[in-house]
Amino acid sequence: MTGLLAVLALVACKQDDEVRYVQFNAPDDQVTVEVGVDEELDPVGTDLHSSTGEVVVGSAQVSPGGGPVGTEHEVLVIVDDDWQDVVDRASVRVDSGDRGVDEYDLEQDSADEGYYKLSLVSVGDEGEVRSDVFTFRLWEASDTGG
Repeated sequence: MTGLLAVLALVACKQDDEVRYVQFNAPDDQVTVEVGVDEELDPVGTDLHSSTGEVVVGSAQVSPGGGPVGTEHEVLVIVDDDWQDVVDRASVRVDSGDRGVDEYDLEQDSADEGYYKLSLVSVGDEGEVRSDVFTFRLWEASDTGG
């Protein structure tokens, strides 16, 4: 009987070790980045909101907000001080239309847990022009398995 309890305890620990995340912010916190335009565009940004959209919990920016194919874009997410202890990671979902959808985790700053940053390079064929939608997602670790 003791062996069975040890196995059950081991299984329970392994299940508990897996971190599950739930989205903390509103699902429509996004900006549009123009790809394939002739010149680099001004940065684009948005406020990040709570799940109901009622509370501003941070901000996000993509710089430049567009440019020729091959442009390097800096993605910056700043979580307000009041929410830094709640948010455990940040990601950006990039919808490039026919080219598909990708999601990238941003790197958390070592000196300020509310700053997340990532560099992305736009890809495309010569002469291709499109609008990519960047959706920002803040994640909270969940102990409920949700």
